Formats: sequence, C-alpha cells, structure tokens
Amino acid sequence: MAWTGSDMVLIAAIALVGGSLGGLLGLGGSVFIIPALTLCFGPNQHLYQASALVANIFVAAAASMRHRGRGTIRRDIVPMMALSAGSAALLGVLVSNAIPAKPLMALFGVFLCYCALAEFISLARRKPDQQEPEHRDSPRSLSAVIGAVGGFASGLLGIGGGAIMVPLLRNYAKLPLRQAVASSAVAMIAACVIGAIAKNASIGSLQSVSGEPLSAKSSLVLAALLAPAAMLGGNIGATLVYRFPVNLTRALLALLLAFAGTRMVLSGLG
Repeated sequence: MAWTGSDMVLIAAIALVGGSLGGLLGLGGSVFIIPALTLCFGPNQHLYQASALVANIFVAAAASMRHRGRGTIRRDIVPMMALSAGSAALLGVLVSNAIPAKPLMALFGVFLCYCALAEFISLARRKPDQQEPEHRDSPRSLSAVIGAVGGFASGLLGIGGGAIMVPLLRNYAKLPLRQAVASSAVAMIAACVIGAIAKNASIGSLQSVSGEPLSAKSSLVLAALLAPAAMLGGNIGATLVYRFPVNLTRALLALLLAFAGTRMVLSGLG
C-alpha cells in the first residue's frame, strides 16, 4: 500500500493523538488509532492491528519510562500481569486469525461501555478516586487474571490491552487511577511485543476486506510511520497524568472507553 506525503502527515497526527491518549490513560493508543485509520483510509483491520501493536510497544515503553521513579508502578503485581498478558496475547492473535472476532468484539465493547458508565456515575456522585496507600499487596492471582484478559484483548483486537486492564485494576484490584495507568503501561509492553511478533509473522496468510493479500512489509511500513509520533505522544500523555486533575483524567478515560466500547459493539454486530 503506497502512502502519499499528505497520508504520512495524517498518519503521524493520528499517532500523536493516539499516543498522547494512550500515555495519559494507560492505553496503548490503538483504541483511537485503529478507528481513526479506518475512518481516514477505509477498513483494513488485520493490517491496522499488526501495525498498531508495533506502535503500542513504543507508546507503552515511553509512558513506562515516565512513570518510573514516580512510585506509581505496582511492582508487586506487574511481573505476574506482564507474564500472563504476553501469553494471552499470543492466544488472542491465533484466535483473531482463525475465527471471526465479531462476537467477542461486541462482548468486550459491552464491558467497556459498562466500565465507562460506572466511571460516569462515580464522577456524578463525586465519589473520590481510591486513595494511594503506603503499601498494600494485591492478590497475584487476580493480577494474573487481569493481565490475561487484557493480553487476550490485545492480541485479538490489536489494542494495547490497557482499555481492559485499567478498569479491571480500578474496579477489582482497587488501585488508584495513577497506579492503574502506570502498571497497565508496563504490562502492555509484554503483551504488545508478543502480539506484534505473532501478528506480523502470520499476516501473510490473511487478506484485506477487498481480498488483497497482506504482507509483513506493508504492516511494518505503516508501523514505522506511526511509531515515532506515537512514542512522542506516549511521553506527553504520561507526563500529563501527574499534571491533570485526577477527575479530569477519569472523565477522559470514561469518554474514551465509551467511544471504544460503542465502536466495538457496532462493529461486532455489523
């Protein structure tokens, strides 16, 4: 697929916005990047997923470097989350290549809409964010399950997995928003590295919506256009986590979850 100069500028702008949102909210960025690419260049889900997974690595790595030293990365749960997320991402890619993902996409979409609604209700009731305790270990089994669910979603849908992990960490592990965002970013690196390798290695057996064969070369070219701006955006977003009021970040998270969830439901039922 050939990209014109104006296409490249638009792709970089999409990556910058997606990376910024990803760094700010603990997502990989492709929750925004994939729908935006589809809107601007037409549907090509497998290509966009393969490229976005590569870009997500740079977003998550840049954000993690910003979170490092802030004390918000939960070192008690991140290793288990990363291990389970990476393993589940491989399974997610295999499933996405083998069977129609629409029903699962719709199911994840419903879950994201539920999380968005719960966050909106919490904000409307002025329920405060979880307080950051001096130290409280979270169950490792729970962190493994959260990582696995996020990693599977990452491989299946080409997203970073943070859109799943951040709400789960907040609602079930009871982590404050900034801890959930930072821990999700680190776990996403493992999920996206393994997912990107698996997806790009198998993309040659897949086709676009129009029936054209896909290749790792076309995916990696698009990833190379996305990655620099996405990484810059991840840096910007992770910096803003500590400057934005927590409630503003929570509202942005709820809006993006509602957007992504609605899109997944409509795509899954379409």
